[in-house]
Amino acid sequence: MPLTRSFEDSEVGPEIERIFADIRASFDLPFVPTPFRVLAGVPEYLRLMWHDLGYVAASREFRSAAVAFQEFIRSQAITGGWSFANQERVLAEQKIAREDTLVLAGVVGLFNRALPALTLFLRLMQLGYSGGTGGRVSPGKLTPALSRLISLHVPGERAASLRVWLLYSEIKRTTGEEHVPDLFRVLSPFPGYLASAWLESKRLFRDQGFQSAREEVARRATACVTGLPVHDHRQLAQHISAEQWSKIEATVDSSLRLLPFYCLLAATWRRSFATEQTAVRAAS
Repeated sequence: MPLTRSFEDSEVGPEIERIFADIRASFDLPFVPTPFRVLAGVPEYLRLMWHDLGYVAASREFRSAAVAFQEFIRSQAITGGWSFANQERVLAEQKIAREDTLVLAGVVGLFNRALPALTLFLRLMQLGYSGGTGGRVSPGKLTPALSRLISLHVPGERAASLRVWLLYSEIKRTTGEEHVPDLFRVLSPFPGYLASAWLESKRLFRDQGFQSAREEVARRATACVTGLPVHDHRQLAQHISAEQWSKIEATVDSSLRLLPFYCLLAATWRRSFATEQTAVRAAS
């Protein structure tokens, strides 16, 4: 049984709050992804895991692997030819201004970049409770800008309106997940657009070709973390009980099960904005 509660900054102590800030900086994200917030339910594990892997997330090797992985995902989306309905038209039908359309395109683009890195990192976490693996990384030298300048509000599930709550219930029922992904929760202020995005996602969730590509993405994730070092986390945390380890593993495994799908989905979704199509034509 995985951990079920996600912790906000105001609900954790100073040390975990510092880890959350370090996660934002290392991934250069304007929010802390839900898997880390859920794992704050076992603070000893979150501390030791981040102490071991935080410097890996900030390394040049991890960043290079994440970029290569993102490009592979994008190539899978292009080869498959999948797309959402024209997003500018959909948003116009929702009475969303063109300026806000550009903002939402940027938000989808943010997840298009964030999810591949998160997938690779959770794969490293799996290796950590499976005995670890050897490797070497170089210190990262990039100064994060996005995480310092911007905060992205991802509303908690408890803040959902009735219409959004019904959508959340269907998302959980369809995917079998305990938590609604950040990719959908960030859209909760726009219930009509969230409903449209979920209908497109559900269609692809059942598409056999898309599922095959998702499996290719999952296999590539395993290959991309080869050579990145992970210590044996069980050995480092002997005070964590067997029951807690079981919940930690179930939480990480559950999150990682569908992350390849969401990576491919975000790449497909981003391609459905005219701004992305214009950029592709300009590059060619």
